[in-house]
Amino acid sequence: MSSDLSIEAESPAVQVRPVRFWHGRRRVELDGLPPALTVLEWLREAAGCCAVKEGCAEGDCGACTVAVTDLDASGRPRTRAINACIQPVATLDGKVLVTAGDIGAPGALHPVQQAMVDCHGSQCGFCTPGIVMSLYALYETKRRAGDACVTRAEAVRALSGNLCRCTGYRPILDAAQAMCRPPWQGEPEDELKGRLEQVATDDGAWMPAEAKAGFDGHGRGRFFAPRTLAQFAALRAAWPESRIVAGSTDVGLWVTKQHRSLGDLLWIGGVRELAVIGRMERDPIATERWGKETASLEIGAAVTVSEAWDALAPLFPDCAEYFDRFASVPVRNGATLVGNLANGSPIGDAAPWLIALGGSVVLHRQGTERVLPLTEFYLGYQKNALQRGEFVRAVRVPIPGPDVAVHAWKLSKRPEQDISAVAVATALRVEGGRIAAAGIGVGGMAAVSSRASNTERALVGLAVDRLGSRDSAEMRRVWQTMHDEFEPIDDHRASAAYRRRAAANLVLRSCLGLAGGAGVLRIGSLAPLEV
Repeated sequence: MSSDLSIEAESPAVQVRPVRFWHGRRRVELDGLPPALTVLEWLREAAGCCAVKEGCAEGDCGACTVAVTDLDASGRPRTRAINACIQPVATLDGKVLVTAGDIGAPGALHPVQQAMVDCHGSQCGFCTPGIVMSLYALYETKRRAGDACVTRAEAVRALSGNLCRCTGYRPILDAAQAMCRPPWQGEPEDELKGRLEQVATDDGAWMPAEAKAGFDGHGRGRFFAPRTLAQFAALRAAWPESRIVAGSTDVGLWVTKQHRSLGDLLWIGGVRELAVIGRMERDPIATERWGKETASLEIGAAVTVSEAWDALAPLFPDCAEYFDRFASVPVRNGATLVGNLANGSPIGDAAPWLIALGGSVVLHRQGTERVLPLTEFYLGYQKNALQRGEFVRAVRVPIPGPDVAVHAWKLSKRPEQDISAVAVATALRVEGGRIAAAGIGVGGMAAVSSRASNTERALVGLAVDRLGSRDSAEMRRVWQTMHDEFEPIDDHRASAAYRRRAAANLVLRSCLGLAGGAGVLRIGSLAPLEV
């Protein structure tokens, strides 16, 4: 399926100017930067800021967490925690950057810092600054909403990207719940918006001057920052070998861990048309998949995972735990949903879920678009159907009706901030007491996230009331079909035997839930199913 948007191709003219942002109360202009120079490197090596630490250098541990403030779609300031160790410093353009060293002073601690002291949550000093900044982002969100109540669940979620707990979980969570007590401390909204206006970017594509000499650990290259879809498409067509980045939560590790030169970077985060979520009342691919009119949300390539989940969570309440286990809050604040799909990882969290729903991707090249089911987008391990100069403009997430039960499960060695050993998502449509259509997506079972077509066929036509008995002949057949559907590998995350059995059990778990067996949804409480 293709369409012509009749966008007039623009010349890829790019203005050369410094990166402009605020570091605390200090206005910063940077030029001549290597494109992959990270926020953390700049802070520690150029700005002399030692409050930010490097632990894992891959966005896992949270020692480098900082807070970034910009304007949301409605023009209101928003503050989010991000990982400084992997995000390019040029992505700070037009924003306010704050570290733990910018929010308080000796004898005049910020309420977050004071709560950490009072509740004995402060630890060795290496990870404490990152914990403080995760809580600071939550504090700022609460302050602007005038909400002094922090629930335990909100505190746990805010700290999902901070792995170290030397002092234990309880005192840090206590500090999170104690920090939001009026009088509030923070910059007035009008003053903050005024400062953001001073560094606001215009509508033209821009780039910092290319580094004349290398920076330690970095190669040469350019950082292209388009502002419109037409500019982005023109730059992509002119420099098709450029690397598209958003929050750099994936390719950032190529720099910090593999010491690779990324060459030219094409930043998607500043393109307005790609940062929107729209509704499509009739999605042709999803309608064909489910055999009835199906709407979808079209989520642009610059929409972060956090923003996407905020829009999707109310529509898929049974997937809330799965959404929470997608990386961590700082990673979700930088990463995009489209980026998680486009990188082609066989263990990407979003792909199995979208495959189960019948999701599709919109591919764009200078005004011409085509739409592919996600299953046709993946051609092999980290190989996709993109043509030269083409990019993923958006993903379409089907919104099935109330007759479709959607569940998603992720197994990993820790609940948060970990890579899946196995991920399984199911979408089962019931009509007349029987399964009329089924979608099953799996991750970690093959070279790409895949559709379990044989298991889908085994489910279609089964009576729902038979699914409540895991020992029925029908359920044994479904279990065995899923068990035998793929040939996974042994690796350090899981054995092939574990993956087969776990995937089959997760399909069983979905079926039990569909049949009303909520009391036995925890598979660990069941005796093994012998077949």
